[in-house]
Amino acid sequence: MCRINSILPEACTRFYAIWCITWGLLIGCGYSLLLILDLSSPKAKLDLLERILSIAYALMGLSYGLAGAFMFLGMHYDKPTLFKCGKLLSSIFAIATFPVIFISVVHCSSMRCMCQYMKERWNKG
Repeated sequence: MCRINSILPEACTRFYAIWCITWGLLIGCGYSLLLILDLSSPKAKLDLLERILSIAYALMGLSYGLAGAFMFLGMHYDKPTLFKCGKLLSSIFAIATFPVIFISVVHCSSMRCMCQYMKERWNKG
């Protein structure tokens, strides 16, 4: 994504922060809704392992959204520590959802932009 010279690292990094917020909220809220619907039905359809996995994915999804918010706020308020926390938190979700190829591809292509952005803005990488 940032291998094209016409795309600025800041624009690529901002896109990835919004990407994390969007997908994190969709996945986190989706799995949370699945759990709520299952628990509110008279006969539970999910067994114990499926519930545990749903809870894990809901928490990871919400943490991915939080990672995007940290990156976005770190960019907006010029806080490199907050940005780096978001960057590391987003890596956890990308590793955990490795079989979902498109999330990993976007993550890997955006990491290069984020490192370049950090070097240009805060002289850190």
